[in-house]
Amino acid sequence: MQLSLPFLENPPLNPEIWEHLGDAQRAVVLDKLAQLIARTAAAQTGEEEPSHE
Repeated sequence: MQLSLPFLENPPLNPEIWEHLGDAQRAVVLDKLAQLIARTAAAQTGEEEPSHE
């Protein structure tokens, strides 16, 4: 099952914030977002995501 997120329908309120983040900060944001997406997908399919912490 493919989940879609309406990124184009809900533009960020302050897109310039992303431009002010450094590469390390962007990597952290993307990592956390990926974790949230994986947990959401796992919860919808009834699977458990292994903990890496």
